[in-house]
Amino acid sequence: MADNNNLIMQYQEQSILTMSRGELLIKLYDELLKNLKYASVLLGQKQSESAQKYTSKAKDIVNYLYAILDDKYSISANLKQIYSHLLGQIIKANVSGDPSFLDGVVPTVQELRDAWAQAEKATRMQNGSKRAAL
Repeated sequence: MADNNNLIMQYQEQSILTMSRGELLIKLYDELLKNLKYASVLLGQKQSESAQKYTSKAKDIVNYLYAILDDKYSISANLKQIYSHLLGQIIKANVSGDPSFLDGVVPTVQELRDAWAQAEKATRMQNGSKRAAL
């Protein structure tokens, strides 16, 4: 059984190492959405301590997304504001135990995730057509 777990871990590690930057970013957004939703459900069930595990992971992801922003792009300033708002809402949910703070930001995170997925798809298509032209 331990051998199977080791193989799974190796496969997961290899799949992450071979992802493009865009794919990694989408994966981060997927994890963020998952953690926000789990935390919301747990807060709704009045399980604040359990929810904090997921809100902590969500905060870590948002902090990472904030940290990797490149200020040479104009969109970075807007994303900083969005990420700051997300962090504030996560903190409010933790303090108050109210899942509505998390539920309120899920659509924004989903929109960001979908936008990056669309951009990644367009980049892959563009790169594919460049290779075909060579």
